[in-house]
Amino acid sequence: MLDSILLIGSAGSVGHDMMYQIASMGTPIKVIGADVDEEKGRFEVEEALHTAHNFGFYPDLSFESINLFDINGTAEFLKVHQPKVICNLASLGSWWITRLLPPEDYKKVGPVGPWLPNHLTLAHKLMLAVKKSGIETNVVNGAFPDATNVVLSKLGLEPTCGGGNMDLGLGRVKRVIARTMKVPFRSVQLYGVGHHGAYYTARMNGPYYVKVIVDGEDVSDQWPNEKITRLYQEAGYGVVTQYKSALVDQMRTASSFLKHVLAIYYDTNEVHTCVTGVEGLPGGYPTQLGRSGAKVVLPGISREEAIRINEEGGKIDGIEKIKDDGTVVFCEKNVEYMREVVGYECPELKPSESEERAKELNTLLHKLYDKYNVEA
Repeated sequence: MLDSILLIGSAGSVGHDMMYQIASMGTPIKVIGADVDEEKGRFEVEEALHTAHNFGFYPDLSFESINLFDINGTAEFLKVHQPKVICNLASLGSWWITRLLPPEDYKKVGPVGPWLPNHLTLAHKLMLAVKKSGIETNVVNGAFPDATNVVLSKLGLEPTCGGGNMDLGLGRVKRVIARTMKVPFRSVQLYGVGHHGAYYTARMNGPYYVKVIVDGEDVSDQWPNEKITRLYQEAGYGVVTQYKSALVDQMRTASSFLKHVLAIYYDTNEVHTCVTGVEGLPGGYPTQLGRSGAKVVLPGISREEAIRINEEGGKIDGIEKIKDDGTVVFCEKNVEYMREVVGYECPELKPSESEERAKELNTLLHKLYDKYNVEA
């Protein structure tokens, strides 16, 4: 009997894309989709199965309803299903919600740090349920892992890792390097350190570190950050697109999380380019993943320097620091922008306040949507 992967948030946009990718893999796998939206969740599994069957694949895909606000109920759910890997994609407000605002407002309140309550709240409840259940599992957290996983680690509730973010930026960098050097994509191997702030908010124009291997040779000295950033942006990867409705296609993000989930599920112990939210550290690092968990592997850079780079990247996202008790201190400039544009006052966030702060943010954001006639 196959062990199972539990995909929480399977009715959402990233979960949708991940389920369809799984359906098209053609390898032995068992996945339980789970979501509070039962109708859409069941529909997505049926559609994914249809897709798989068209290719002649027959994965074990199913759906179960779950409500992460019910910690006791979630703990019982976990005891019954005993998933070997949990991928959490649940959030109270996705990363793109501020991109629906006019550009002048988005520029001020786009950094994701102050919006942390949307990402932390359900991840916190899930990790409390995992602890209460007593099951042995690995959790890949998709809700802003660069910061959320740090907070949860301070509370003794550390997920195994995250995905996406700087890993997505370095995927693009790999293509830039391969095309520039005129070598196959497979010839290029990257090992990187960097935060969501440096990748997404600063468009690869923040602090990061990359070791570049081409056909087994270290050519990092040919690829200083300034060159990478310039070519990255010249390739069009630095452009911010203002969407007018909710995003649907998040295939890149889904595939980044999925490769980390699969590395743990199949116990590959492969070292991945850049994995976010590992060992309770901010940002992302080259990391070995398997069923024993996540282990940071740093080629050519000290642990102290890697952490410093990611802490600086966190400031680009509006996070000044995260205290030992899990309290998040936001940068003064970002606090002021949130006060000015959103009407939200929060210099520091205690984990215990996250749920109420998320409700407040949701209310204030929808007032802004009404002001600008935004359909979300």
